[in-house]
Amino acid sequence: MDAIRAQEGWFVLHLFYRVDRRLWKLLEPQERSQAFDCLSRVLEKFRNNKDCQGHLYSIVGHKADFALMLIDPDLNHINQAENAVAASFPGGTLQTIHSYLSMTETSEYITREDDYDRSLREKEGLPADSPVYQQKMQAFRDAMQRYVNERLYPKLPSHRVMCFYPMNKGRGELKNWYSLDFETRKRLMGGHAITGRRFASKVQQLVTGSTGMDQWEWGVTLFADDPVYFKRIVYEMRFDEVSAVYGQFGDFFVGIHLEATELPARLNL
Repeated sequence: MDAIRAQEGWFVLHLFYRVDRRLWKLLEPQERSQAFDCLSRVLEKFRNNKDCQGHLYSIVGHKADFALMLIDPDLNHINQAENAVAASFPGGTLQTIHSYLSMTETSEYITREDDYDRSLREKEGLPADSPVYQQKMQAFRDAMQRYVNERLYPKLPSHRVMCFYPMNKGRGELKNWYSLDFETRKRLMGGHAITGRRFASKVQQLVTGSTGMDQWEWGVTLFADDPVYFKRIVYEMRFDEVSAVYGQFGDFFVGIHLEATELPARLNL
Protein backbone atom coordinates (compact mmCIF):
# COMPACT_ATOMS: atom_id res chain seq x y z
CA MET A 1 0.00 0.00 0.00
CA ASP A 2 1.32 3.44 -0.93
CA ALA A 3 2.62 5.55 1.93
CA ILE A 4 0.55 8.51 3.17
CA ARG A 5 3.03 11.20 4.11
CA ALA A 6 2.47 14.84 5.05
CA GLN A 7 4.27 17.74 3.38
CA GLU A 8 6.02 18.32 6.71
CA GLY A 9 6.07 16.64 10.07
CA TRP A 10 5.44 13.13 11.37
CA PHE A 11 2.36 11.41 12.78
CA VAL A 12 2.17 10.78 16.53
CA LEU A 13 -0.22 8.22 17.99
CA HIS A 14 -0.79 7.70 21.70
CA LEU A 15 -2.56 4.40 22.48
CA PHE A 16 -3.87 3.43 25.92
CA TYR A 17 -4.80 -0.16 26.77
CA ARG A 18 -6.41 -2.20 29.49
CA VAL A 19 -6.16 -5.98 29.86
CA ASP A 20 -9.44 -7.74 30.72
CA ARG A 21 -8.17 -9.83 33.63
CA ARG A 22 -11.33 -11.94 33.79
CA LEU A 23 -10.79 -13.16 30.23
CA TRP A 24 -7.03 -13.29 30.73
CA LYS A 25 -7.40 -15.86 33.51
CA LEU A 26 -9.27 -18.14 31.09
CA LEU A 27 -6.29 -18.32 28.74
CA GLU A 28 -3.78 -21.14 28.71
CA PRO A 29 -0.30 -20.19 30.03
CA GLN A 30 1.12 -20.59 26.55
CA GLU A 31 -1.43 -18.16 25.11
CA ARG A 32 -0.52 -15.59 27.73
CA SER A 33 3.19 -15.88 26.99
CA GLN A 34 2.63 -15.71 23.25
CA ALA A 35 0.60 -12.49 23.57
CA PHE A 36 3.44 -10.55 25.15
CA ASP A 37 6.02 -12.14 22.88
CA CYS A 38 3.99 -11.01 19.90
CA LEU A 39 3.64 -7.49 21.32
CA SER A 40 7.40 -7.31 21.76
CA ARG A 41 8.00 -8.45 18.16
CA VAL A 42 5.49 -5.95 16.78
CA LEU A 43 7.13 -3.09 18.64
CA GLU A 44 10.62 -4.16 17.60
CA LYS A 45 9.56 -4.50 13.95
CA PHE A 46 8.00 -1.05 14.08
CA ARG A 47 11.16 0.50 15.49
CA ASN A 48 13.26 -1.06 12.72
CA ASN A 49 11.54 1.06 10.07
CA LYS A 50 13.22 4.32 9.08
CA ASP A 51 12.28 7.24 11.36
CA CYS A 52 9.77 5.12 13.32
CA GLN A 53 9.94 5.39 17.09
CA GLY A 54 7.94 3.52 19.68
CA HIS A 55 7.94 3.66 23.46
CA LEU A 56 5.93 1.64 25.95
CA TYR A 57 4.77 2.87 29.36
CA SER A 58 3.08 1.33 32.38
CA ILE A 59 0.31 3.80 33.26
CA VAL A 60 -0.03 4.85 36.89
CA GLY A 61 -3.62 4.92 38.11
CA HIS A 62 -6.93 3.51 36.88
CA LYS A 63 -7.08 5.17 33.45
CA ALA A 64 -5.15 2.42 31.65
CA ASP A 65 -2.78 -0.49 32.22
CA PHE A 66 -0.18 0.49 29.64
CA ALA A 67 0.35 2.84 26.72
CA LEU A 68 2.29 3.06 23.49
CA MET A 69 3.58 6.25 21.92
CA LEU A 70 4.34 5.80 18.23
CA ILE A 71 5.96 8.28 15.84
CA ASP A 72 5.83 7.48 12.12
CA PRO A 73 6.24 9.46 8.87
CA ASP A 74 3.60 7.25 7.21
CA LEU A 75 -0.06 7.25 8.26
CA ASN A 76 -0.65 3.88 6.61
CA HIS A 77 2.22 2.29 8.50
CA ILE A 78 1.24 3.64 11.90
CA ASN A 79 -2.30 2.37 11.34
CA GLN A 80 -0.96 -1.08 10.45
CA ALA A 81 1.15 -1.04 13.61
CA GLU A 82 -1.76 -0.25 15.92
CA ASN A 83 -3.80 -3.04 14.37
CA ALA A 84 -0.87 -5.45 14.76
CA VAL A 85 -0.72 -4.58 18.46
CA ALA A 86 -4.44 -5.27 18.84
CA ALA A 87 -4.01 -8.61 17.07
CA SER A 88 -1.19 -9.64 19.42
CA PHE A 89 -3.63 -10.58 22.18
CA PRO A 90 -6.42 -13.19 22.01
CA GLY A 91 -9.78 -11.67 21.21
CA GLY A 92 -11.28 -9.46 23.90
CA THR A 93 -8.39 -9.60 26.33
CA LEU A 94 -6.84 -6.30 25.19
CA GLN A 95 -9.07 -3.23 25.16
CA THR A 96 -8.06 0.09 23.61
CA ILE A 97 -9.61 2.54 26.03
CA HIS A 98 -8.20 5.77 24.61
CA SER A 99 -6.18 6.98 21.65
CA TYR A 100 -4.92 10.31 20.43
CA LEU A 101 -3.69 11.18 16.93
CA SER A 102 -1.66 14.31 16.22
CA MET A 103 1.24 15.57 14.13
CA THR A 104 4.52 17.25 14.91
CA GLU A 105 4.52 20.94 14.05
CA THR A 106 6.36 24.21 14.52
CA SER A 107 4.86 27.17 16.32
CA GLU A 108 3.42 29.96 14.22
CA TYR A 109 4.73 32.42 16.83
CA ILE A 110 8.46 31.86 16.39
CA THR A 111 10.69 34.77 15.43
CA ARG A 112 10.85 35.08 11.64
CA GLU A 113 13.89 36.06 9.66
CA ASP A 114 12.41 39.42 8.68
CA ASP A 115 11.70 40.15 12.38
CA TYR A 116 15.29 39.38 13.31
CA ASP A 117 16.57 41.38 10.36
CA ARG A 118 14.59 44.40 11.54
CA SER A 119 15.87 43.97 15.07
CA LEU A 120 19.50 43.88 13.90
CA ARG A 121 19.12 46.94 11.72
CA GLU A 122 16.84 49.11 13.83
CA LYS A 123 17.64 48.12 17.42
CA GLU A 124 21.32 47.22 17.08
CA GLY A 125 22.10 49.63 14.25
CA LEU A 126 23.87 47.02 12.13
CA PRO A 127 24.01 47.58 8.35
CA ALA A 128 22.85 44.54 6.38
CA ASP A 129 26.21 44.34 4.59
CA SER A 130 28.32 44.44 7.76
CA PRO A 131 30.26 41.32 8.87
CA VAL A 132 28.65 41.38 12.32
CA TYR A 133 25.17 41.48 10.80
CA GLN A 134 26.01 38.56 8.50
CA GLN A 135 27.43 36.49 11.35
CA LYS A 136 24.43 37.08 13.58
CA MET A 137 21.98 36.38 10.78
CA GLN A 138 23.69 33.11 9.91
CA ALA A 139 23.70 32.07 13.57
CA PHE A 140 19.98 32.86 13.70
CA ARG A 141 19.27 30.78 10.59
CA ASP A 142 21.24 27.85 12.01
CA ALA A 143 19.35 28.05 15.31
CA MET A 144 15.99 28.21 13.53
CA GLN A 145 16.86 25.20 11.41
CA ARG A 146 17.73 23.21 14.54
CA TYR A 147 14.43 24.29 16.10
CA VAL A 148 12.45 23.23 13.03
CA ASN A 149 14.20 19.86 12.90
CA GLU A 150 13.63 19.24 16.61
CA ARG A 151 9.94 20.10 16.38
CA LEU A 152 9.06 18.44 13.07
CA TYR A 153 11.38 15.45 13.25
CA PRO A 154 12.00 14.82 16.97
CA LYS A 155 13.87 11.95 18.57
CA LEU A 156 11.93 10.62 21.54
CA PRO A 157 13.96 10.54 24.75
CA SER A 158 14.04 7.42 26.91
CA HIS A 159 13.41 9.27 30.16
CA ARG A 160 12.00 7.26 33.05
CA VAL A 161 8.54 8.87 33.07
CA MET A 162 6.11 10.42 30.60
CA CYS A 163 3.11 12.70 31.07
CA PHE A 164 0.55 13.22 28.29
CA TYR A 165 -2.42 15.56 28.17
CA PRO A 166 -4.51 17.26 25.48
CA MET A 167 -5.37 20.95 25.49
CA ASN A 168 -7.33 23.69 23.73
CA LYS A 169 -7.26 27.46 23.59
CA GLY A 170 -10.55 28.83 24.93
CA ARG A 171 -13.38 30.13 22.77
CA GLY A 172 -15.56 31.55 25.54
CA GLU A 173 -18.04 34.36 25.00
CA LEU A 174 -15.89 36.82 26.94
CA LYS A 175 -12.40 35.41 26.32
CA ASN A 176 -11.76 33.95 22.88
CA TRP A 177 -8.15 33.19 21.91
CA TYR A 178 -9.01 33.22 18.22
CA SER A 179 -10.49 36.69 18.34
CA LEU A 180 -7.14 38.14 19.47
CA ASP A 181 -4.89 39.72 16.86
CA PHE A 182 -1.72 37.87 15.89
CA GLU A 183 0.71 40.20 17.68
CA THR A 184 -1.16 39.84 20.97
CA ARG A 185 -1.17 36.06 20.66
CA LYS A 186 2.53 36.07 19.80
CA ARG A 187 3.35 38.22 22.84
CA LEU A 188 1.39 35.94 25.18
CA MET A 189 2.98 32.80 23.75
CA GLY A 190 6.41 34.40 24.12
CA GLY A 191 5.89 34.71 27.87
CA HIS A 192 4.67 31.13 28.00
CA ALA A 193 7.82 29.94 26.23
CA ILE A 194 10.04 31.75 28.74
CA THR A 195 8.41 29.79 31.56
CA GLY A 196 8.93 26.53 29.70
CA ARG A 197 12.60 27.24 29.05
CA ARG A 198 13.26 27.45 32.79
CA PHE A 199 12.67 23.69 32.90
CA ALA A 200 14.64 22.85 29.76
CA SER A 201 17.28 20.84 31.62
CA LYS A 202 14.66 18.84 33.56
CA VAL A 203 11.75 18.32 31.18
CA GLN A 204 11.62 17.68 27.44
CA GLN A 205 8.39 18.78 25.80
CA LEU A 206 6.77 17.61 22.57
CA VAL A 207 3.75 19.68 21.51
CA THR A 208 1.86 18.15 18.60
CA GLY A 209 -1.06 19.55 16.63
CA SER A 210 -4.35 17.69 16.38
CA THR A 211 -6.75 20.22 14.86
CA GLY A 212 -8.81 18.29 12.33
CA MET A 213 -7.44 14.98 13.66
CA ASP A 214 -8.74 14.55 17.19
CA GLN A 215 -11.05 16.05 19.79
CA TRP A 216 -8.57 18.60 21.14
CA GLU A 217 -6.28 21.06 19.36
CA TRP A 218 -2.92 19.96 20.77
CA GLY A 219 -1.36 17.02 22.51
CA VAL A 220 1.40 17.75 25.02
CA THR A 221 3.87 15.03 25.98
CA LEU A 222 6.39 15.71 28.74
CA PHE A 223 9.43 13.50 29.43
CA ALA A 224 11.53 13.56 32.59
CA ASP A 225 13.52 11.39 34.97
CA ASP A 226 11.92 12.99 38.03
CA PRO A 227 8.09 13.30 37.87
CA VAL A 228 8.06 16.21 40.30
CA TYR A 229 8.95 18.44 37.36
CA PHE A 230 5.68 17.59 35.63
CA LYS A 231 3.86 19.16 38.57
CA ARG A 232 6.16 22.15 38.71
CA ILE A 233 6.17 23.05 35.01
CA VAL A 234 2.40 22.73 34.61
CA TYR A 235 1.82 24.71 37.81
CA GLU A 236 4.16 27.52 36.78
CA MET A 237 2.75 27.70 33.26
CA ARG A 238 -0.79 28.11 34.55
CA PHE A 239 0.16 31.53 35.91
CA ASP A 240 0.96 32.68 32.37
CA GLU A 241 -1.96 34.61 30.92
CA VAL A 242 -2.12 32.33 27.92
CA SER A 243 -2.97 29.41 30.25
CA ALA A 244 -4.71 31.23 33.09
CA VAL A 245 -7.19 32.91 30.76
CA TYR A 246 -7.32 30.78 27.62
CA GLY A 247 -6.03 27.29 28.53
CA GLN A 248 -8.31 24.26 28.65
CA PHE A 249 -6.93 20.84 29.62
CA GLY A 250 -8.06 17.24 29.28
CA ASP A 251 -7.10 14.18 31.32
CA PHE A 252 -3.48 13.69 32.33
CA PHE A 253 -1.82 10.30 31.84
CA VAL A 254 1.45 9.48 33.63
CA GLY A 255 3.48 6.45 32.59
CA ILE A 256 6.70 4.70 33.57
CA HIS A 257 8.97 3.74 30.68
CA LEU A 258 9.36 -0.03 30.21
CA GLU A 259 10.37 -2.55 27.58
CA ALA A 260 7.72 -4.99 26.41
CA THR A 261 9.52 -7.89 28.11
CA GLU A 262 9.07 -6.15 31.49
CA LEU A 263 5.35 -5.53 31.09
CA PRO A 264 3.85 -8.91 32.20
CA ALA A 265 5.59 -8.76 35.57
CA ARG A 266 4.69 -5.10 36.07
CA LEU A 267 1.00 -5.83 35.36
CA ASN A 268 1.08 -9.01 37.46
CA LEU A 269 -0.02 -11.02 34.44
